[in-house]
Amino acid sequence: MVSQVQEVLPYHHYFYSGWHGSGLCIFSKHPIIGSHQYRFTLNGFPHKPHHPDWYGGKMVGLCQVQHPGAEINMYVTHTHTEYNHEHDKDKAHRVSQAFELSQFIRHTGRSADVNILAGDLNNQPFELGLKIIQSNTGMEDSWLTAEHKNAEDSGLTWNLDDNNYTCYPDYPPCRYDYVFYKGSARCRVKCVHCETTMHKVPGKPFNYSDHEGVLAHLELEKVSEPLQVEPITPDLLERDASLRQAVQILEEKIGSAASSRLFYTAVLLLCLLLILPITSLPLHHLVTSLISILLGFLIGWSFWMGAVVTEMERRGCLATKSSMEVLLNASSKKHI
Repeated sequence: MVSQVQEVLPYHHYFYSGWHGSGLCIFSKHPIIGSHQYRFTLNGFPHKPHHPDWYGGKMVGLCQVQHPGAEINMYVTHTHTEYNHEHDKDKAHRVSQAFELSQFIRHTGRSADVNILAGDLNNQPFELGLKIIQSNTGMEDSWLTAEHKNAEDSGLTWNLDDNNYTCYPDYPPCRYDYVFYKGSARCRVKCVHCETTMHKVPGKPFNYSDHEGVLAHLELEKVSEPLQVEPITPDLLERDASLRQAVQILEEKIGSAASSRLFYTAVLLLCLLLILPITSLPLHHLVTSLISILLGFLIGWSFWMGAVVTEMERRGCLATKSSMEVLLNASSKKHI
């Protein structure tokens, strides 16, 4: 891919993460002068290989691009997948990632003239995760603010009927992929045009991906007198309402983590009680050997899940919840 776009996008940076890779890369027409990445604290589970978020190391990547007219922070991400739309057991992880993503942009994007976020956010416009991202960063959705759009373009990017990778026929198409942007007191930004792209591979019966691409044409305008221009600020009322809802979700997950730890502890104790009398039997017996191996595996698995995985999830939820409460407390003091 690098060689194919070299002439038009000579600069690139790939973000290495996880076991099989993050799949995140930024290509740029202008020089990349800096990069950074942050792996999300809550990232699914290693015991769910059919949910590969943990193995991919879901994260957010940042490239600082030296545009002739501005310094641009370009962010790319792919957040936790929503595997069950009706009963989302990973909601705490997805909400936590949305918050960490928004905090990363807030703290790294302050000195940039322009901030741009693009990627598969796995959240529809009305969902809590997207509300947190937008309200905590003040970024704008290029699809909603575009001056021009194709009339026949729905803006939907996943589970479309004409996509050969679609595998959820009973679930409606969604808009999961976005290009967000935010200017500053030094640079105005507007979206001139936005459309979905990268549909069918030319001359082939299949699509590039199970997701459609999003193309946004942004125009930058340097401000001659920055002090006279007020940049768009985050919607604090919307943010605080979203954060309170997120805190409740995290508190529920913290409680369920404690229940899970008790379950794994019970499995561990039961296996220990069963394996003690078995060890006194002849080990050369096939059935005895198989049972001993199985119980040994269950002992190791229950200890790992109860003492390590569940505790890491609990602490991750506590960390995100604590950071949310810092913002809520600071916001409440402003209104006193």
